[in-house]
Amino acid sequence: MCFASRVSSLAPLEKYALKSANQSRAWQPSKLQRRVDEAAKQMADREAARIPWPQLLKARESYVKWQAFVYWVRVIEEAEGNSPQWLLQIVNKRCPGLERFEEQRRGNDPRSSSQRWCRLEQWVNDRIFAKPRQEGWMDAVGYYAVRELAALRVEAYWYYCERHWMQRKPASYPSFLEWCKASERAADEVFDTFETTDELRGLIKLNRRVSAPTLSRTVDQYVEWQVFAHWVRIAFDRENRLPKAVKRELWRRCPGFLETVDSSASGEGKGPGDLFNLLLCWVEEHEFARPRTEGWLPVLLNRARLHLRYQRAVDYWCHHKAVRPNQQRVQDASFERWKVALDSYSVGQGEA
Repeated sequence: MCFASRVSSLAPLEKYALKSANQSRAWQPSKLQRRVDEAAKQMADREAARIPWPQLLKARESYVKWQAFVYWVRVIEEAEGNSPQWLLQIVNKRCPGLERFEEQRRGNDPRSSSQRWCRLEQWVNDRIFAKPRQEGWMDAVGYYAVRELAALRVEAYWYYCERHWMQRKPASYPSFLEWCKASERAADEVFDTFETTDELRGLIKLNRRVSAPTLSRTVDQYVEWQVFAHWVRIAFDRENRLPKAVKRELWRRCPGFLETVDSSASGEGKGPGDLFNLLLCWVEEHEFARPRTEGWLPVLLNRARLHLRYQRAVDYWCHHKAVRPNQQRVQDASFERWKVALDSYSVGQGEA
């Protein structure tokens, strides 16, 4: 999967290019781009469903970090027209064996690129992500990684620096850490000149309202609630009356929710999906008031929906709904036991 050059069949719909100064029309993907993206998504989803989600999440997070490093090396190399000695030392220290790798590449293919960042990108793909490539789930890693807001933010900042540094080189270059921090504090103009949908541009900007540790912790909490909600949804799907175990968990975790549904018109004539959505609304209102009041709830929802555990919860719920409609009743498995099974579940391997 290609980082900075974006020449992969799985490059996202948000395949950005700088806007011209007089371009005001919001960017939208073409029909062909949407078809290509949908095919890429289906391929990535198939691969992801076979891999334990913690393993895939770790690889995705690593991909985002390495992607940022490649962008940093690339923008300096392109501004200088070559790789300064100090930059070579940093890259070689971070990437042991890169020089040997480059020699082998040049020997096997004399026409290979002379650009350092390009060979670095190849080394990362070959060495850091050898396992997912060999096992056939690298497309899933790349597809989900490039949709992370952090990855999009860094890419926007890379485009911005590339344009400005080519016009006027900075007096000194920032370290990799300084460059990443600068991308987090970037002004609106960095993203306003970055071609993407208005929705994504807004999310990237909103993301600056919350610190990375706070967001990460809140995303984990939200995903845990999603896992719980999908466990409850199985009962909504199958039972005329909620099992006692499910009611007990709802009373403990969501005090007042069942009473609100029973005593109001909101619960009358509602199907399982409606009750599930009511539960999610209750959770967002009672457990995530801070993101709502501070204005970064859309960022939380975006990050949570891309979280691999959230997606696995949906897969596991679908498995129960389609494969086991008349088997084990939900009250026979506690939430904690069901959660353990979900976290070890992968399509094609059955339940743990």
